[in-house]
Amino acid sequence: MSASGPARVCVVGIGNVLLGDDGFGPLVVEMFRSIYECDSKVEIRDLGTPGLDIAPYLYDADLVVLVDAVHAAADPGTLCIYCEDDLLSRRTQLRLTAHDPGVQQSLAQLRLAGHGPSELVIVGVVPESCGLGEGVSECVVKTCLDAVNRIARLLTERSIGCRRRDSPSPPNLWWLTGNCLAARPSHRASVEHPVSADA
Repeated sequence: MSASGPARVCVVGIGNVLLGDDGFGPLVVEMFRSIYECDSKVEIRDLGTPGLDIAPYLYDADLVVLVDAVHAAADPGTLCIYCEDDLLSRRTQLRLTAHDPGVQQSLAQLRLAGHGPSELVIVGVVPESCGLGEGVSECVVKTCLDAVNRIARLLTERSIGCRRRDSPSPPNLWWLTGNCLAARPSHRASVEHPVSADA
């Protein structure tokens, strides 16, 4: 890693946009792309629900920011920040539906080969519901902007160019159409503080 900051950075959203709050990752990375402009070294991707094909985005990266819904002992809508050790020790579990092993297996294989990312940070939210076609819950929608700004902070703290656009570009939220544009009513009216903010 150079003194001027990481040479290769990936901001990756994971989740199924058709399964309610499981679409948190894709929603946040698209909002981030819309609101912030980053250096050319920063790759921003919505990867859906990947398996081992996530490996190229982890391979020899200096920093990977992974955005997803997570299982945690906290209220729905809580923003959670984790590091790779939390993931590997199973203190957190990404909600990747049928593709759950993909990240862990890819990391293990890349570490064994000496090509894992230098740093992995997980920006997660505790989902309220991940039912088919339910839309994103209100408490998770309220957390999205906090997550976007936290990603920007993670980058700038590591000397990675990231600035708010003068005029946000239109986000490509193709799955939020018709009635789905409105957040699903939630029992929670506010978002708790992050359960971890050491990243």
